[in-house]
This record gives sequence, C-alpha cells and structure tokens, in this order.
Amino acid sequence: MIRDRGRIKWTAMMLPEHLEKLRDWVAEDAYEEKPTLDEWAWQDIQQQLDIAYRTGREILIKTWENGVIKNRIGVLKKVNSQLGLIDLEVGQDVQTFSLDAVIGMETMDFS
Repeated sequence: MIRDRGRIKWTAMMLPEHLEKLRDWVAEDAYEEKPTLDEWAWQDIQQQLDIAYRTGREILIKTWENGVIKNRIGVLKKVNSQLGLIDLEVGQDVQTFSLDAVIGMETMDFS
C-alpha cells in the first residue's frame, strides 16, 4: 500500500491563484438555484405563519440566500407585510429577514 501525504503533498506546489480558482469552483458547485413557489406553496406559507404567530409555537423556516438554503428554527415575533420582513427569535437573538427569501415553512409539533 502506498502511504503518501495525499492532498498535503500537492498543495505545496500550487500557486495562490490556483487555490483561489479551486475555492471559487467549490463555491460555484455548491450554488443552488432559488426554487419557484406556486400559489399553493404561498398559501401554505401564509397559513403556517398565521398558526405560528397565533400559537407562539416554534417554527422551521427555510430561506434561500445567495445560492444557499438555510433552515432557521425559532419563535415568530413579528411579521411586517408592508415591508416584507419577518422577525424570528432564535435563542436570545432576533433575526430579521425578507419574506421573499422564504421558500418553505413548517410549525414544530412536540406531541
């Protein structure tokens, strides 16, 4: 069996420009297109927002930001429909993000 240093062996011979291009390539490979939502999906999101706001339950919100899909879990504090913003309390922090970034939503059920 050949025991070499693998990646470490070849990294020393790469120029900084090569490493930069490799990082760009990996970032480009991880990019996801924003899913398009139909009317049914928007109605489901609205319904889940309403339930989470009235009951004070935790909610899982899936957002798309710059090619990355993020899952956020917290308690819904405020929905500003005029500005299109949502305030979500995650632990001690309050995160504010756009309604346009939301691609899915689900209330957490602990039964």
